[in-house]
Amino acid sequence: MNRNIWLGAAAIVVLIAVIIVLLGMSLVPPMAVAIERTTVAGWWLVWCVIAVTVASSLALAAFLLAAGLGKMEETRG
Repeated sequence: MNRNIWLGAAAIVVLIAVIIVLLGMSLVPPMAVAIERTTVAGWWLVWCVIAVTVASSLALAAFLLAAGLGKMEETRG
């Protein structure tokens, strides 16, 4: 595949990871509200899911970047 496609896909995946964090920050209430409503466990669960999703996105972006730069034998054309 074209090198620009790999690099563009990596950039899009990083952008998606940033959007996930921004959505989490705007949609999930702050920790103080979770403590007040005694929903701290749910708050931690939601943020752990967000963290795992962002980590997966960044791992995928690293793979796409490596593929685009020709660092992987399987993706060299």
